[in-house]
Amino acid sequence: MSIEKSPLRRKLDKLFVPLTVGPTLLWIAAIIVYPTAKLFLSSFQFRNPVTNEMEFVGLRNFRRLIFAREGGEAVLGVFSPSFVSITTNTVIYVGFSVSISFLLGLGIALLLDKDLKGRGWFRTAVIVPWILPYVMSGLMWRWMFQSDFGAINGALQRLGVISGNIPFLSDGALAMMALIIADVWVFTPFIIIILLAGLQNVPEQLYDAAEVDGASRWSRFWNVTYPFLKPSILVALTIRIIFDIRALDLVWVMTQGGPGKATEVWASWLYRTAQVFNEPGTGAALGVVLLAVTFAIVASLYKIFGESPYEA
Repeated sequence: MSIEKSPLRRKLDKLFVPLTVGPTLLWIAAIIVYPTAKLFLSSFQFRNPVTNEMEFVGLRNFRRLIFAREGGEAVLGVFSPSFVSITTNTVIYVGFSVSISFLLGLGIALLLDKDLKGRGWFRTAVIVPWILPYVMSGLMWRWMFQSDFGAINGALQRLGVISGNIPFLSDGALAMMALIIADVWVFTPFIIIILLAGLQNVPEQLYDAAEVDGASRWSRFWNVTYPFLKPSILVALTIRIIFDIRALDLVWVMTQGGPGKATEVWASWLYRTAQVFNEPGTGAALGVVLLAVTFAIVASLYKIFGESPYEA
């Protein structure tokens, strides 16, 4: 026996989805769509220093950002030395930081997944670096790498490894190394948490079957663990790379992009251009480039790790 719904009930049923999903869509539009549209619009504008008004200049901000200048105008086909050096710094910083933290995180996650004594305590302790505010972590590592009274110089001298202080933050290569070490220390716990959660999804029966078949440890990892870990690897690497590409906290607190431009990366360059040099149009153009590169990297990661064993 069917019960006919009242007109009011039918109207409420039709409004259920708009009333429940609508506020979420409006919130997403407010915090994502509008700022992104504003970023794209600003990248085609130039702030007049006299009138303080925004003027439409087309692709001029992108040309000035990417290409070298001659007589105040961008020379197409000749890349700007600043753009090349800062892009190189970003690739080195992100590449080494993500690779080292991923390998360390994977190794520690595999270790903590085993039935070890005190495993619960280690699982809790390992997330401490990630809990701390990034600015506090940057200040701590800046003090540790300080050349005159830093803890690292002091420890190396006590061990007899060095006889004089090493200017970690005054040398370009050493400053980049210091940034990478600090970044790995901060973000490796995040990798561990994500991968450790993924390891819980691997059926124990598959390990038992592989062991019965005489598979080696590497074979068990590659053929059993890795396929089930791919979704977690995708999430960990995606978020990790996004965090590092837009990294400003550690870089600005520890080196401010120095010495010179030895540790200047895209995020600090964007901040310096838009806020310090008061060129919001050029800063927005760099933001668009950063956004496009991030999307390209994320799309590549989905191509590599997107296939899940659950879909087979």
